Amino acid sequence: MSVMTDARNLTEVWTREELPATGLPETNEISNSLREINSVSRAFERRLGAVLAVNPTDLAAMERLIQEGPLTPSDLAARLGVTTAASTLVVDRLVALGHVERHRHEHDRRKIVVVPTRSSVNRAIDELMPVIVGVARLVDELPPEERDVIASFLDRVIDVYRTAVDAPLE
Repeated sequence: MSVMTDARNLTEVWTREELPATGLPETNEISNSLREINSVSRAFERRLGAVLAVNPTDLAAMERLIQEGPLTPSDLAARLGVTTAASTLVVDRLVALGHVERHRHEHDRRKIVVVPTRSSVNRAIDELMPVIVGVARLVDELPPEERDVIASFLDRVIDVYRTAVDAPLE
């Protein structure tokens, strides 16, 4: 059982006042900032999805294609963690919106690869650049020793999240 259910009646309505009894650490400036970054990042992804007129799964597909280059529909399905049938629907929607095109594979003409269109990539980059450049400027302003401390801390935070993601499902 989890912390929240160990000593509580599962039929009772949960209240926020129970949180201190769970053993959660006190919030602090850093944990609040990390939570805010997470929240704002999700809001930015929703904004980017709205700009491109795509749902979260289609946006994830676009992200993969932009970062990794052309992928077969089955490779895209594996990257997204969806079935090949679902991947086909994603690609169909993105083709209909003009975000991607299907092309013959460069080396195996029997295969099809999905390629993002230049106009769609440009729209995405236009939205992303202010954030990318803004964060890069902030990093550039830091003295090297502060960068090292922050990078080390963020690496450890990433490890905490990866451990949670990789934990077996109950």
